[in-house]
Amino acid sequence: MPPFLKSLPALILLAIATPRASSVAPAEEAPAEIRIGKAPRPAPKPDPAQMRAVEGFLAARQSASIDRSRAPAARRWLTGAVKVDAATLAGESGQTLVAFDFTDGSIERMGEGRFRASAYLLFADRHGRVTESRDEVLTFSGGGHGYGCTSLKTASVMHWDSEEVVKSADRLRSRQALDQADEFLRAWATRQTRLGAYSIEGVYPAGASRIMIPCLKFTAELGKRGYDVVDSPIMMRRGPKGYQIEPVAN
Repeated sequence: MPPFLKSLPALILLAIATPRASSVAPAEEAPAEIRIGKAPRPAPKPDPAQMRAVEGFLAARQSASIDRSRAPAARRWLTGAVKVDAATLAGESGQTLVAFDFTDGSIERMGEGRFRASAYLLFADRHGRVTESRDEVLTFSGGGHGYGCTSLKTASVMHWDSEEVVKSADRLRSRQALDQADEFLRAWATRQTRLGAYSIEGVYPAGASRIMIPCLKFTAELGKRGYDVVDSPIMMRRGPKGYQIEPVAN
């Protein structure tokens, strides 16, 4: 048998075992994406008229909380048999609706001419101290000529009580520091050109003769949704004349 015939079976086996270069996809080519089913439809964009209706109703309630004689203007937004007491509409006596907010995504269409939205409301007392926050669900009905609120439901309420803060200050014998911080924040709220409010979150020791008082400062534009909040701790040092605010920290 000729020598080349003896090596022929081995060459055939080698050819079978070796994959062809054309059968391997280039590394730079991404595999084709296989989709099963139809892609979900994108969420419809919020109707600007609906967003204006939510903001307008909340702005009217904010105005009524500042001047109670404006409550009838806020009530004109209510339609049908909806019943809303004064405290729900504009806050308890002495409270101001400092800020309100809702997102475009919270507006949910419910059929022809109807929609609902979730809103957040923040109330403060006449000194600017935050006293209450609420989550509400508002339902509107109407169309091109305007919308009215057909339902106002309070989903949750949180009362911003300072009782535990006072207890902490008493345990640390730093009630004077707490009073100083409160007076400082009242003056800050009074100076604001926007609506301003504050909350004292606690009283903590911060080393020898020092106290840290964590605070939140809120500011908002009158009649506009949204607000800014800043975490602004106050550092106090005890000296010969009692606790004083450290100016470098504020």
